[in-house]
Amino acid sequence: MAISHRERVQKALNHEETDRVPIDFGGGPATQIHPTAYSNLLEYLGFAEENLPTSHRGEGQVVAPSERILRYFDVDVRGFYTLEPDSSQGRPIAENKYIDEWGVTWEKSGTLHPYINVLGPLQHISMPVIADIDSIQWPVPDDPGRIRGLRDRIEHVRTQTDYAVVLNLPNSTFALTQRVRGFVETLEDLLLNKAFIEALHERVTDVICGIATLALDEVGDLIDGVSFGDDMGTQSQSYMGIDLYKELVKPHHVRFVDVLHKHTDAKVIIHSDGSVRELLPDFIDCGIDVINPVQVSATGMEPGQLNREFGKYLSFWGGIDTQHVLPWGDENDVMGAVTGRRKDLGKGGGYVQASVHNIQSEVPPENVVAMFETALGRR
Repeated sequence: MAISHRERVQKALNHEETDRVPIDFGGGPATQIHPTAYSNLLEYLGFAEENLPTSHRGEGQVVAPSERILRYFDVDVRGFYTLEPDSSQGRPIAENKYIDEWGVTWEKSGTLHPYINVLGPLQHISMPVIADIDSIQWPVPDDPGRIRGLRDRIEHVRTQTDYAVVLNLPNSTFALTQRVRGFVETLEDLLLNKAFIEALHERVTDVICGIATLALDEVGDLIDGVSFGDDMGTQSQSYMGIDLYKELVKPHHVRFVDVLHKHTDAKVIIHSDGSVRELLPDFIDCGIDVINPVQVSATGMEPGQLNREFGKYLSFWGGIDTQHVLPWGDENDVMGAVTGRRKDLGKGGGYVQASVHNIQSEVPPENVVAMFETALGRR
């Protein structure tokens, strides 16, 4: 008896065996595709008449695949996002340059290059004090614009299709603090200005908990997963030692995840790039159910070992290498990666296949097709 796409995802995230590993493509901000790679994919599949989305604004400079593509690859997940609030200070300030609702300035150097956050509203202060936190404009968490029409759109997918639904919330405490304060400045403050960084973390967490409460009170009964991002790792190690994480970041993760679990029965998914193996026990302790993207090319992120150590408590979402295999491997390499992840992470459930990060411009369409067709058993 065939199972639905939604059941396949639910069973996998409950660590139950399924007929095949469920697939995500475009269900979250880190499983999408660069416009150039997407255009090449459409042409390769003979879908070239399909219009490429005209708006690629966003930090990753990516597009979400169309429903036609999702159905072609039998993708199991559909993703949704909270919206720009009515009160947002976000606006374009020059060509290829804008300010977001947090007052962070983003800029890109070319049409298809990614936006980079270049200046946070507290970044210019050399040694800020707690009072400086009130000097900037903060997002309004309960702005109704964030959820306008969201329930209708999700309810349509929930009632008219059998796809699993993931709600993608804004980033979490550490990532947003880095944007508001600056990347280097935040790391310095963790050591040199702890009272300030703790107060800033607290304010950021106030905002994101408010946004999450608003969104989940609206749609929490309709979703299968709720996702947020907080990158905590580099290619070789976590951004900070475990003791510093436990002191200055983990309490805010606990608070935020508690809000998520209070307002929905959906699985809680964290997107955290890089080498985060040493943080996984704490992620589990925070109440996180699923780790994405499982950056297998980073130090300590060998998938089989991760599953042996943490698979009883965590599910894995991602795992198909975007640094080496997808851009520079051939179709056989891609097929090997897919079958390897299925063996390492998918046996007995607990795995949703996706690219480790957004599929970049240099990835050939043959490799994209090989990734999905292997997962579907077409190869």
